[in-house]
Amino acid sequence: MNAVLPARRALLAALAATMLVAQLLVLGTPASLAEGDRDDKVAERAEIDQKLEDVRTSLEGTNQDLADTYVALAETELLIPQAQQDLEDAQAAAAAAEEENRLAGERLETAQAELDRLTTEVETGQQQVDASGEELSQVALDAYKGGGPPNPASVYVGSQNPQDAVDRSMNYKLTLASQGTRLDELRDEQSVTESSADRVTAVEQEIADLKVEAEEAQAAAEQAEADAEKKKQDLDDLYAAQIAQRDELETKKVQYQGDAEALEDKGTTLDSEIQALADEERERGSSGGSGGGAALGPVSGSGFLQPVAGRLNSNFGWRVHPIYGTRKLHKGVDFPSACGTPVRAAADGRVSRAYHNSGAGNKIILTHGTMNGSVITTSYHHLQGFAVSQGQSVKRGEVVGYIGTTGSSTGCHLHFEVHEDGTAVNPMNYL
Repeated sequence: MNAVLPARRALLAALAATMLVAQLLVLGTPASLAEGDRDDKVAERAEIDQKLEDVRTSLEGTNQDLADTYVALAETELLIPQAQQDLEDAQAAAAAAEEENRLAGERLETAQAELDRLTTEVETGQQQVDASGEELSQVALDAYKGGGPPNPASVYVGSQNPQDAVDRSMNYKLTLASQGTRLDELRDEQSVTESSADRVTAVEQEIADLKVEAEEAQAAAEQAEADAEKKKQDLDDLYAAQIAQRDELETKKVQYQGDAEALEDKGTTLDSEIQALADEERERGSSGGSGGGAALGPVSGSGFLQPVAGRLNSNFGWRVHPIYGTRKLHKGVDFPSACGTPVRAAADGRVSRAYHNSGAGNKIILTHGTMNGSVITTSYHHLQGFAVSQGQSVKRGEVVGYIGTTGSSTGCHLHFEVHEDGTAVNPMNYL
């Protein structure tokens, strides 16, 4: 039985030691996890800020585009009534020109019909003149062949009685006189008809000239109508396109506003969580609790290293954005340098994020621990490439990336930011 007691005491001692280790782990682990969780939330808050900045920039651009679209719509709306009036005037002018051309055509047809009638009369009259002339010529030829008109002796010789001879002689003279008179009349009528035909020909030519002018006027009026119709249609198409663009921009605006509100809500939640974790850390610190673990400790002093050698060309503060043309807060400082120049960590820390952002381009966020109760993070924008990866620990001066001009950038440079609990502050206070 005495041999059993030492064994039991040894077992109890082992159990006690195990419990002590467990208690120590319990005492140390929450602080480590809490600090690491706070660092992650601060990094997430910084990312939320960047996303919110991008959304607000997009919203500003959309609002400007929307304002420009409304101005363009108003200008188009002012042009449409005049274009409609011009079209109606052109249509009326084209209709009038068409009617004038139609009337000119009718007048030309009437003149042509009259000319055809007179031409027929001239031809008929000429035929009559020719026939009468031939008949008269034949009588004269007969008289010429007979030595002149029949003498009384020959008339009497061939007559049954004297009276018959006289009648024959008188008839002959009357025939010659009648044929001569008729020929003169026909010639007079022919002359009148030819004169009328000449006048109608002149009138027809004048009407034909007017018809050509009317056709040209109609063609010009129809072209003007087509031009006015195209102008009106172009304005209608432009107006429809502007309406569609306005609707699309309004939809984007609502979307961006919703995104901004969601990000702001998320940021508010993170701020509360970060503050709660900070309060918890202070309570542990005041009660003498031990941090331990893998969490980053306090930042010693403010001895941050300038990430890249060279001059500063754009300071922290409000300015007109060089790309968007809007006034906004420049949340960091810019160091111009050649693309490919190494970028170094400003202080010891851990890589919270290494990713691409539409505005910041290739971007790295380093978490450095606490200073004056605030978690300090730095971010490096527009990088050409990364030299570290997410979760990696880095030392002050270690190369983390290379200068580039990715994202919304006007040239090779480093945009450098410092955040206290997720809020951007002037980096020059640390450099």
